[in-house]
Amino acid sequence: MPKSTLLAGLAASLMALASAHAGNAGDSKAMLAAQAGLAAELIDRTLAKEGAANIIVSPASLAAALGLASLGASDQGKASIAKGLGFGGEIKGPETALEAMTPEKPSAADAPLTTAVAIVFDDKLVLVPDALSMLAGHRIKPSIEDLDGPTSVEHINGWVSQATRGAIPVILDAPPGGGFVSLGALSFKARWKTSFDRESPASPFQRPDGSTISVPMMHLAVDGQRFRSDEKFTAVDLAYAGESYSMVVVAARSGKGVGGSDLKALTSWLQGEKFEAAKGEIFLPRFSLNDGRDLMPILNAMGVAPENAKDAGFPGFTKENISLARVLQKTMIKVDENGTEAAAATAVITERSIDPKLIRVVADARFAFALRDTKTGLLLAAGLIGDPLLAGE
Repeated sequence: MPKSTLLAGLAASLMALASAHAGNAGDSKAMLAAQAGLAAELIDRTLAKEGAANIIVSPASLAAALGLASLGASDQGKASIAKGLGFGGEIKGPETALEAMTPEKPSAADAPLTTAVAIVFDDKLVLVPDALSMLAGHRIKPSIEDLDGPTSVEHINGWVSQATRGAIPVILDAPPGGGFVSLGALSFKARWKTSFDRESPASPFQRPDGSTISVPMMHLAVDGQRFRSDEKFTAVDLAYAGESYSMVVVAARSGKGVGGSDLKALTSWLQGEKFEAAKGEIFLPRFSLNDGRDLMPILNAMGVAPENAKDAGFPGFTKENISLARVLQKTMIKVDENGTEAAAATAVITERSIDPKLIRVVADARFAFALRDTKTGLLLAAGLIGDPLLAGE
């Protein structure tokens, strides 16, 4: 299949959440709770496993890719995926995330947020008769590829590059093989509602290992931003222009910074709950980071394990024995005085066999952030930043 044909077929699902939002406020709140819990779990477990200074994950693109895969999963597989994604016993949870990532109206190319989902089946996989019509009911038009061949790498990478507006050019380094690859991707670019000061003088920042570096520290003194604080943490919910999106930044009052184990206690903070307008002052490092990993080992520990879906496989797609093998995710974020750029892509790969009144938020040690769509509840990106100067994967 020519590259242009694949891209044309898959690009039909490139959508923006800003132009059409599914569900009501209750659905949005439930979605955000699941996404914040998922972010906390992923970051905490990844930090414990890797000990990295910086970790960025995209709960939204992960939920989209796994939500798409779950459409064909067995009842047992659907339950495992829903639980692993933070929806508990709500088996339809991943499907609602998928719907939020595939709204009915396509967006303009320059919309703040664009999202995309796609599924590519191996040309040797025998699909069940209802598979294509079932996917069509979810506005998904699958593609057929030789997933053991090198052209599948070029085509899937081309789709990811297009879906992320060039921010993530590559997600696969080799043919994925297996039965199918489900994909979720997003691209975000927006300006702050209130820009930071133009000058960002160098200020000290304490790394997780206790060493200190000098970083460009952005500053904003404002009356009316939304803040939350207690004896351990201070936070601000920074709005972007248009106020459809916001970024929560949580800083620790102590010099030790925010730890992975703190995140579960901070899930309501990451959701933007209990923030109130106040007079405040914000110090936030300018940073630009890329991250990427196979999330499958972490998801295995969280219950989305191949063995949980292996016996029954994905009967909604095929009678063949298919199980989850890898969940590759790449993310990027750039935060400066004017606004934020972010992108994420997730590929789910299968295998055959599955002043007392002045609140100061000073992020001068490892801090947490969560970039969210305030209408749908999707968490576009979340992470811990322990070294703002470390930009590579």
